Amino acid sequence: MDSNSVQERLNAVFRHLFQQPCEANPVLHKVLLTSRQLQKQEAAEPVIIGGMVLDIHATPSIPANPITTTPGKVNYVLGGVARNVTKCMSKLGAKPYMISALGLDMAGNILLEHWKSAGLSIEG
Repeated sequence: MDSNSVQERLNAVFRHLFQQPCEANPVLHKVLLTSRQLQKQEAAEPVIIGGMVLDIHATPSIPANPITTTPGKVNYVLGGVARNVTKCMSKLGAKPYMISALGLDMAGNILLEHWKSAGLSIEG
């Protein structure tokens, strides 16, 4: 990547972040804070939006044969980037909120029970 391309991208980001508030839609106006103003504010509670999934890992005990049933082992692993980030943040002392879709099925029940047992909020 040449320096002109990098400079153009930085300029685009700068224009996006520091543009004047939109007169047509005051709800979308940007609030610009200096580092001094940020230090005076109370700690914010993070909100993570994303996936909370149940990964299924299946391992055959013998070489698989396409015509027959193959014995093996199935493991369920809690996953989803947003779920992982939220859980790690809570372990570090933050009180994050997570917004995610969750099914009304076995996978959803497993995820919800583990979430509750970790002491994370299910409010909302």
